[in-house]
Amino acid sequence: MKPFTTLAVAMVATVSAAPAAAQTDTQAWAAAFASGPVRDGGRVLVWWDAHARFREEGDRLDTTILRPGVGWRVSPRLDLWAGYAHVTLRRPGPDGEEHRAWQQATYPIAGIAGGRLTGRTRIEQRFREGGDDTGWRVRQFVRWSRPVAWPAVSVVLSNETFVGLNETDWGQGDGYDQNRAFAGVGWQVTPTFRLEGGYMHQRINGGSAPDRKNDNLVLSGFTTF
Repeated sequence: MKPFTTLAVAMVATVSAAPAAAQTDTQAWAAAFASGPVRDGGRVLVWWDAHARFREEGDRLDTTILRPGVGWRVSPRLDLWAGYAHVTLRRPGPDGEEHRAWQQATYPIAGIAGGRLTGRTRIEQRFREGGDDTGWRVRQFVRWSRPVAWPAVSVVLSNETFVGLNETDWGQGDGYDQNRAFAGVGWQVTPTFRLEGGYMHQRINGGSAPDRKNDNLVLSGFTTF
């Protein structure tokens, strides 16, 4: 099976496999990303992304994330990164605070069906205030995009799967954690700035409780330099 077909089938299967008893919510997610070399042609890279996510039909702020990082261009086909993320979980009572160290590799995979398939493999070490354990988690992300209509507009499909590598005293489980399947449209506004918007189906493993299933409307801006 071709990689593009595999990605599409996986996304459809993820949506259709969500159990009827799953708890559901409609959310609105906004994000901004910036990345690139410190100087033209250099191997030292910088990364920054920020997120604001709203739950309950987009009415209530749920999560904010700030994630800076630095990287090294190993080759034209491989960038290695490391950084820190601060996550605030807006909840009744005191907000939850999470700190993450993260490392990742970003790379092209193949040209498929007239588009470009890329990947990102990320490992996180998660520290939650109020807990003593470090949660290790791996995230595998793949993205396919193809220009349509004219080169500035693209169709975008992506999928990201999260797997916990250990259990913690603050609630991380061992094994499958969640999946995010996205379908949308990208607009290359300028040579260095792109907007993407669309729908994300998020399925979160509930463990002994019912799974959670979120229908997310997502808008992201990407700056490269």
